[in-house]
Amino acid sequence: MTLAGRPSILFLCRDNSGLSLMAEAIAIARHGPVRAFSAAVAETAPVDLAAVESLHQAGIPADGLSSKPAELFGLTGAPRIDVVVAMVDEAHQALVRLAWNRTARVEHWTFDDVSRLGDVHGRRLAYRRLLPRLKAAVRAVADRAAGLPVAA
Repeated sequence: MTLAGRPSILFLCRDNSGLSLMAEAIAIARHGPVRAFSAAVAETAPVDLAAVESLHQAGIPADGLSSKPAELFGLTGAPRIDVVVAMVDEAHQALVRLAWNRTARVEHWTFDDVSRLGDVHGRRLAYRRLLPRLKAAVRAVADRAAGLPVAA
């Protein structure tokens, strides 16, 4: 299968600092038939090192993860997105303003926005606790996306 023929998933969160980056890393590491990206619907924030630590502890590579705005995916030359996953309520509500999103299938997940926890120890614990549920959700969406017809 060519790169162009692989379905693309975009994981959206509020600031693209933790949860959506974790979903992107899981999809890249474990679900080769899909291309995965992540982005913020609001202001981007620095990558949450507590999320990166959780990925590393689970044996999931996290190198190269970066926070980016969702608007990038509406620019000329941006990857075509087949599935958009709004990981938190704020991301789902923001989808209406993303004009490029009209052709993608949308999924709405209800994960807690862990990056809003002020205490780094609390974030580490929260990321570790949600990791099994996140891995299962990413596997399910990747399996569904791999079954989509994709234009080359």
